[in-house]
Amino acid sequence: MKHSLGKNILVSVLAVITVFSMFTLIDQSSNYIGKNYFDSDSFQMELTEFESSIVPLVFAVPDKEEVKKNITVTPEEIEEYRFRYGDLESQLNSIRNQYETNEEVTTETTTGNGDTAETVTAIEEASIAERNKKIEDITKNFTDDSYVEKKIRKEKEAQVDAYYQSIARAKNNLMNDNDDFVYDFKNVETGEQFSNGDTNSKNAFIKEYSSKHGYLKKSIIYEQVEDYWNIRNLIDIEFARFEGTIAIPESNMLSGDRAYEYKYFLTNQRKFYGVILIGILAAIGFILLWRKNSDIFRHETYEQKYRKLPIDVKLASFFISIFVVISNVNYSVEFIFNRDYDMQIITFVLAIFFTALILYQWKWMRTGFGTADWKRSLIYSWWKSLEGFFLKQSIGVQTLIMLIVMFFWGFGTMLTIVQPAAIIIWIPATVLIGIPVLVALLSRTAYLNRIFVKTEEMARGVIRDEVEVKGQSAFSHHASKLNDLRDRIKSSHSEQAKSERLKTELITNVSHDLRTPLTSIITYTDLLKNPSITDEERASYIAILDKKSMRLKTLIEDLFEVSKMASGNMELDKRKVDLTQLLQQAIAEHQEEIDKSGLEYRVNISTTPIMSYVDGQKWWRVLDNLIINTLKYALSNTRVYINLDQVDGEAVFVIKNIAKYELGNNVDELTERFKRADTSRHTDGSGLGLAIAQSIVDLHGGSLRMEVDGDLFKVTVKIASI
Repeated sequence: MKHSLGKNILVSVLAVITVFSMFTLIDQSSNYIGKNYFDSDSFQMELTEFESSIVPLVFAVPDKEEVKKNITVTPEEIEEYRFRYGDLESQLNSIRNQYETNEEVTTETTTGNGDTAETVTAIEEASIAERNKKIEDITKNFTDDSYVEKKIRKEKEAQVDAYYQSIARAKNNLMNDNDDFVYDFKNVETGEQFSNGDTNSKNAFIKEYSSKHGYLKKSIIYEQVEDYWNIRNLIDIEFARFEGTIAIPESNMLSGDRAYEYKYFLTNQRKFYGVILIGILAAIGFILLWRKNSDIFRHETYEQKYRKLPIDVKLASFFISIFVVISNVNYSVEFIFNRDYDMQIITFVLAIFFTALILYQWKWMRTGFGTADWKRSLIYSWWKSLEGFFLKQSIGVQTLIMLIVMFFWGFGTMLTIVQPAAIIIWIPATVLIGIPVLVALLSRTAYLNRIFVKTEEMARGVIRDEVEVKGQSAFSHHASKLNDLRDRIKSSHSEQAKSERLKTELITNVSHDLRTPLTSIITYTDLLKNPSITDEERASYIAILDKKSMRLKTLIEDLFEVSKMASGNMELDKRKVDLTQLLQQAIAEHQEEIDKSGLEYRVNISTTPIMSYVDGQKWWRVLDNLIINTLKYALSNTRVYINLDQVDGEAVFVIKNIAKYELGNNVDELTERFKRADTSRHTDGSGLGLAIAQSIVDLHGGSLRMEVDGDLFKVTVKIASI
């Protein structure tokens, strides 16, 4: 473990040194690669400052008296001076009010000190004289342009004097700070010479200014003074051109500040190349160690914990670590060249720690990220929360507005504690905005709580009174929907109770209908075992067994067919079929039974073919079941009406009869399996006829509707026609 930890630290140190050298190369290459001291940024800035200052401070200083002589005063300046403190009336009133207050204070002070009346009078007279003098001066400002012009000229002359005092100080500082510079210049326009030493001696640095190398061309106004913007309006801005030489003798490089700066540059340049060389070696070492020992940056316990973190937390941690390393390495570059070694050690250690963290995370994240990882991220959950917050946009916006109002209300309350004067705004804002919003928030919360309570009751199956619907808000809309859900739950409960009842009836009816023929079969089978029965009795028993067996077979087949239809396993073979012809065949099939039934059938069928895409065999079963239903359950000696016609693109089949038994009120239950109108159940039907017909019609996308009016039973079947 210790050996592994040592390698971890070594790899991290090599990585930091590599990055450190890269930043050093990027940041300092322009200062040290192929450069000497006089090419460095610091010296070039110093030289540029010297060039910009020497012209307005030494070479081309305008004559002060000439500048004063050229001062001009414009009418606009006169007007500005007059109205600088307001118009004439306001300035006079200000002076009068000022001296009236001063006289009162003076009288109270002198009287309190026990001065004589003569002293008080003398002070008052002096104050009045001073006031009158100021009033006279202000009045003259508004009546005499020349009087104002003299005052403005005096102000500008004072500005000129201040400027020349400033440049005198600046010149002194320039010469002291740059005493190792020697120069020899000539004004190109005037031929005037300026020199402070021999520029032809052995020089460490020399720069020539000429038409070939470029003149020294600078403004004659020194910019680095407080009065620059005032003086530039008094002197025509001009640029002077000079040719000559600026140099630094070698003797000046041996001692003083210049020697220190020169040695400092050489030291940093050696540091630069040393850091680059060490960085190259460190990069090679890092690559070799990483290729062979990258697995040392694995820690099973911490890696398992890391993998449980959301993906955005992992990425944030990774990139924050990179940012910390880059920042500390960047600071280290600055510190090493500024010789702040204590800070360099601190930043270097931090960079090593976070580099190790980066390498660990890099290994841990190599497995990649899947869609499931992104869905577990904090950003995804926050986005879903925000999406949910505005799922009902009106609620989201209203809640956001309320939160903003409450925030500023609280902020205003704190502000009144710090600044009591704010209560002037806070009170009306509280009365008109804060309290109404608070009341609305509490009211909505109470209403929402009542909705929650009703929802919880419904979840427990408790159906009580409806939720009160108040107003037109989103909460009210939700309450209305909750009431609809309540009604559907009540209806569902009723349907469930009905379903339970029908299930019980189904079991009872199936048991009865299956047991009846089965009991007969068992009974007559036992009778056939008696050897003493006659041939006539045996034939009679066999006939009964045959009838009951067929009855049981029919019942089971019908039950099987209904089950297939209900489960969706029934396949249809749809073809173009003439429904008119199919109905005629169905009636003809039962003509003998119709003749014996004692019923009078009135058939009204369209004379033209009515075509539709149906499964002919299945649709014939629908018609057959409905006709058989009339034969079994229609009242004797009554009429049965059968109609088939085409109406609005649909084939409409209607059959109606007078029921033999009381039908009851719930017509829909007649299509339930084994449901019959007769409670005594003494007919031979299976009780599945209407259920089968209903299922077949539904599979075809048609409709079967039954109506009962007293004893009148009516069935209407509709299917799309061609």
